Amino acid sequence: MRIGIICLGLALLFVHQDIYSQTTLNPDISAIGDFRIFSHGDAARSNEKEKLNLADPEVELNINGYLNPYVRADIVMGWHGDHNAEIEEAYATFLRGLPFRTNLRVGKYLLEFGRLNPIHPHAYSFIDRPLPHEYFFGEEGLSDMTIRASIALPTGGAFTELMCGLLKGDALTPREHEHMEDDSTAAVEQDSEDKRDLGFFGRLTTSLSLSESAELAIGGSVLNAVSGFAGNDEHDVDEIGDPEQLRSWIIGGDIKYKSKPSRYRSLQVEAEGIMRISQSGANEDDLYSYGSYGYIDYRFRQKYNIGGILEWVRLDEIQNLEDQQEPIAHRNNTCRAGLFVGFAPIEETSLIRIAGHWIDTNESDGYWEAKMQLVISLGPHRPHNF
Repeated sequence: MRIGIICLGLALLFVHQDIYSQTTLNPDISAIGDFRIFSHGDAARSNEKEKLNLADPEVELNINGYLNPYVRADIVMGWHGDHNAEIEEAYATFLRGLPFRTNLRVGKYLLEFGRLNPIHPHAYSFIDRPLPHEYFFGEEGLSDMTIRASIALPTGGAFTELMCGLLKGDALTPREHEHMEDDSTAAVEQDSEDKRDLGFFGRLTTSLSLSESAELAIGGSVLNAVSGFAGNDEHDVDEIGDPEQLRSWIIGGDIKYKSKPSRYRSLQVEAEGIMRISQSGANEDDLYSYGSYGYIDYRFRQKYNIGGILEWVRLDEIQNLEDQQEPIAHRNNTCRAGLFVGFAPIEETSLIRIAGHWIDTNESDGYWEAKMQLVISLGPHRPHNF
């Protein structure tokens, strides 16, 4: 009997050491590859027009795990095209153990603005980020170094969560891509070298069950941060001589309905509206931009999905043209409508998507666009959720 107790104690000791070593030394490591072919009828990209084109591959490396039962850490590194590796996300989340059951997150990550921004595109039902996100947040989404606290509110049968975060101030830094050329913030080329004041964001979301298989979620988000700097003339500096900081408000509302009567079938409908209010500098009026999108996604036989998406953006900006002495206001209206289908062969470690769009803008003739995507996953992190 005594020998049996000793053996049991030694076994528990070894098991405990094994579990401890796994949680502290062996995080989950996954690699996700994104490969695409595409074609389009856009005259502005004549070298690709009506041709079969291969996009540069994208790779994402995920490292995540629990530091202890109270804290989880996540790191996401990405390789996009021929660019060097960059840290897309690196943060720690305190899930429990804080007063009032507060959840705390510290680090750089995709902010919880709406429901799609925190999700990486490979986990979408479709292929590309919605137009409002591309125009207002950039191609890589809305992210920043953040200290964010969240708390669940007592709202009866509904789950309600309030989030508040303090931002480093880089969330609205103009990115180098075709949709974010806001010349009102580009008058000073050394924007990245200038010190930005802190920003903040907040989100309130609630969800409730409509039935045993249906759920409705509604949310609202707000963000304020420096989006650029005014020019270097005497009217565009503050009291201590630094360039005038131009701030922007972004306000959004979203709604999501999901019905999943079985593990093989589900229907999801989601929509989001966004408004951006940007300072233009030089005592000019603020610029108001709007965007919205909505999509419906039907999943059947577990590994197939089909749906449609409608997107719209009205972007107001200030442009500095070579033939104009003064900056002029410019308005760009863009609408995109598309259909998409997806197929996960055999298991969820790979996914094939096909999408077609029609894009209409006031700056050029409308054109079509078609894409095919292959997403693969090595490791426990999956490219999509069933």
